[in-house]
Amino acid sequence: MTDHWRARAVIDLGALEHNLHTVRRLAGQAKIFAVVKADAYGHGIENIVPTALDHVDGFAVATLEEGIRCRSLAPLTPIIVLSEFNASAQLQTFADYSLQPVVHGEYQLPWLQQYRGAALDCWIKVDTGMNRLGVGKTIVTELMQTLNQYGAVNSLGIMSHLASADELESDQSMLQLREFTHLAKQFDGPSSMGNSAAVVRSMTNQFDMVRPGLLLYGASPMSDDAGTVMDLKPVMQLEARLIEVKQIMKGETVGYGGSWTAPRACKIGVACLGYADGYPRAASNRGQVLVNGVYAPVVGKVSMDMTTLDLSDCGAVAPGDIVQFWGPGLAVEKVAAWSDTISYELLCRVSPRVPRVIKNLPNGNHK
Repeated sequence: MTDHWRARAVIDLGALEHNLHTVRRLAGQAKIFAVVKADAYGHGIENIVPTALDHVDGFAVATLEEGIRCRSLAPLTPIIVLSEFNASAQLQTFADYSLQPVVHGEYQLPWLQQYRGAALDCWIKVDTGMNRLGVGKTIVTELMQTLNQYGAVNSLGIMSHLASADELESDQSMLQLREFTHLAKQFDGPSSMGNSAAVVRSMTNQFDMVRPGLLLYGASPMSDDAGTVMDLKPVMQLEARLIEVKQIMKGETVGYGGSWTAPRACKIGVACLGYADGYPRAASNRGQVLVNGVYAPVVGKVSMDMTTLDLSDCGAVAPGDIVQFWGPGLAVEKVAAWSDTISYELLCRVSPRVPRVIKNLPNGNHK
C-alpha cells in the first residue's frame, strides 16, 4: 500500500498470537474453536485464520459462505456453522466442505432423515434460558436418540450459549450452567458452552470445547473492563489522515447543524474517516481520538466521510498526520462506551472500503 492512504485498519498478527496464547492459558484443558464469524469480527477471515491455525482446535462461523472461506484456509480443521442450516439443499454443501451444521429446531430433522449424502458431524443447540436458538431441554434426550439413528449423522455434539456471562452480578449464568451440566452428563458426545466471557471467568472449562471470539481480537467481553486489563493486545488499529487543519474563533460552530460551539479560539482538524467507514455517529461531541499521543475530542457531528476534532492541545499538527480512532492506547471498549454500544458492533462495522493492512506476520504463517 502506498503512503497516500486516507484511512486504514492495521491488523497486528503478533497481537493476535499473543491473545491466542492468553486464551489457551485461560481455557485449561478445553479445546478451542476460534469464532471467526462476521469476517473475523471485521478483521478479515483471510487475515486471521492462517495465524490462528496452529493455536486452535477448530473454527466457528455463522454462515455457509463464511464456512467455505474458512475451509479454503484450513483444509483439515473442524469448522462449525453456528446459525445457517435452514434448507435441506444445504446439506450437500455442508458435506462438500466438511462443515458441521447445528440442529436447533425439530423442523430440521426431516432434512437429515432424508439426506443420503456423506455423513456429517453435527451439533444440537439446546436453549438453556437465552430464548434465542435452541431446542427445549425436555426433548434433548429424545432428539439425541433420533439423530443417532440417522445415517446422515456421523458424530453428535451438544452446545448451548450463555446470555449473561459478562455480567458478574447476574444469576442467570449459574442457572444455565446447572441445566447444561445435567444434560451433558447424560450424553457421550462432546459438549460446549463457553463464549469469551465464560472463558475469562473459567465458567465452562469443564466442558469439552470453548468458543472464544472477542478475546482473540484483544477486546474485553466483560462489561466493566478493557482488554488490556487481561493482558490482551488490540489486533486492529483504526486510523486516518488529517486532511485539514484550521483555526476558528470563539463562538464559531462546527459541522452539520452547528452542534458544537467553540468555547475559545480553537485549532480544528478534519480526519478523513466517518460513519461510512464504520466510526459511530453516536460518538459526535462525545468521543476522543489520539493525535501525537494526546487525546483530542470529537467535535461536531461525525459525517459520512469525515470527523472533526479539536486539536488545540495536540501540539504541531498538519495535513497528512495520523489520527488513531482506536487501537493501542485507545481501547475500542472506550469508543463503544462513548457511543452507547459494544465493541463487537464497532469492530464488525468497519467498512469494506477501509483497507486491512497486515503487520507483524508471524514466522511460519500459512499465508
